[in-house]
Amino acid sequence: THNINMKKSIFVLFLFCFCLLANGQSGIQFYGGVSNAKNNDALITPVNHSHAGYHLGADARLMDGKMYFVLGGQYHKIEYLAQEEKSFFSVDNNMNWLKFRVGLGYQLFQLTEKFVIRAKTLISFNIISGIPDNVNGPYDTYNDGTVGAVLGIGADIFNFTIDAEFENGFFKAVNMVDGTEFNFFTLSLGYKI
Repeated sequence: THNINMKKSIFVLFLFCFCLLANGQSGIQFYGGVSNAKNNDALITPVNHSHAGYHLGADARLMDGKMYFVLGGQYHKIEYLAQEEKSFFSVDNNMNWLKFRVGLGYQLFQLTEKFVIRAKTLISFNIISGIPDNVNGPYDTYNDGTVGAVLGIGADIFNFTIDAEFENGFFKAVNMVDGTEFNFFTLSLGYKI
């Protein structure tokens, strides 16, 4: 319980700093969407199974232009036990992730003044903030955090945003078990202010 309270406190502090930095800058993008995670350990993610769920997030775009800095955070709620059928918004056994992201965004094409195609490359520092206590999974020694590299493509249409991202996990999610790096694929819809 102390560990979870510490993680929540860090997240609130990060969110406060994020809002201070983003205030008066080039804009904040608020978004939500679906998440789908997998890894190479067949005990956690068997073949043709995945950990589906949803996410909410916000990214600040600092010094907007053809290239800009991105600073953001996400909250993911995915299914702890991998399933063959994907139920993105009905997660029975929550596995919660907090993701703190930093990197660069790029304007690829400006089709009109209000329609831009863009890309991003980010590093994501991830905290596994909760796994269910009452569910028997293949492992119970999850690490507190991981790191991943994010590649994304998206579009701004007026103030509305759409994004597709792939995050390749670098660190093991389960202590001392190879192949437990989680990879995430996300689709998001949002609004930039």
